[in-house]
Amino acid sequence: MKHNRKLFIPAAIALLAGLAMILYAYFGVAHQGTAHGGPAPVKLPAGASRGERGSEGIFRTLGTIAVWCSAVSYAWLRLKKKRKSPSSLVKKLVPLFNRLHQPAAYAALLLIAAHGIYFLTQSVIKDDTYTGLAAFVLLLSLAVYGYLIRRLKSKYTRKIHFGLATAFGAAAFIHAGGSAILAGLSIVVFWGLIEFVERKASSQF
Repeated sequence: MKHNRKLFIPAAIALLAGLAMILYAYFGVAHQGTAHGGPAPVKLPAGASRGERGSEGIFRTLGTIAVWCSAVSYAWLRLKKKRKSPSSLVKKLVPLFNRLHQPAAYAALLLIAAHGIYFLTQSVIKDDTYTGLAAFVLLLSLAVYGYLIRRLKSKYTRKIHFGLATAFGAAAFIHAGGSAILAGLSIVVFWGLIEFVERKASSQF
């Protein structure tokens, strides 16, 4: 039992760290410069900004792709319960998403790492820098627990994994806004279609 309790400690630390960074982004020292008449954010000269904006656009796109990779991975969390589905279509989707779950998750982790490193080193630190860090901390913790699921025979590992996935989703909504919301809505619609197909298949028996 004590061993199971210890599993929650790193997850709790990650959640608290993520929450602290999100609160810092909205209420912390990040606002002191403008609130007290500090210097305005640095702007690149017009002639030098084109290349920078091009690179920034690429890394923003990487972040967006990462959000959709995360959505594909998250969709599996409900689909995995459909192995005995009455629908042949759903039964075909189950192994497909099972194979996609881990690669999509690790792709999201690598893409977000690249996205974050760029904006930490090449861009001005802003509020969304901290929300992005919060999302990355949660995703990294999520990946660690995902790795441990098959190595630690504990039901709590799966529960923690699901909890961190949901927390990461919330942090992604805060950080990425529209793209994350659209990805989240797509998951809900996908799950809804799965339920619809299953009910239709059940009614035919």
